[in-house]
Amino acid sequence: MKTRAATEYVLLGALFSGPRHGYEIISFLEQSLGRSWYVGTSQLYTVLKRLEKDGLVKSWVKHQETRPSKRIFSITKKGEERFKEWTRRPSEHVRDLRVEFLAKLYFIKTHDFPWGEKLVEEQARVLRERRATLMSLRRREKDQYHLLVYSLKLATVRSWLTWLEKEARKFVKEGGL
Repeated sequence: MKTRAATEYVLLGALFSGPRHGYEIISFLEQSLGRSWYVGTSQLYTVLKRLEKDGLVKSWVKHQETRPSKRIFSITKKGEERFKEWTRRPSEHVRDLRVEFLAKLYFIKTHDFPWGEKLVEEQARVLRERRATLMSLRRREKDQYHLLVYSLKLATVRSWLTWLEKEARKFVKEGGL
């Protein structure tokens, strides 16, 4: 399966609960993911066009008598399947956890998907693998600056592992913090 940009999946998630027009999608994202995610208006329509071209979203124009017409977007069956697959997969890069992984947790809880605990476990596995790789690289490193960089990366991975165990696991099990 071709990997899509996380923004594409977030827009599929915004449409998962029903059709919306552009302003409703932006409002939804601001209200639900606003502290961790931003999609600008021009980016929104560019991505929606691409999703429609790929058969993951469909749209139609709704005419209104007293207001301008608006384009309504809805997710297709294919889009729903791709979105669900995305919410099941751990984030590959540590840099993606702050935004992408949090969005996955949000959608898992919002749509009551049963794989939240499994996702947290898989994400921890990915991070443990990354930690082992970083530790191996650090052991071979001689340059002081690079050692400093590895130290920061390891601290970040450790912090994420702690957060996954204490907060994310609790969130998916109990429904909140």
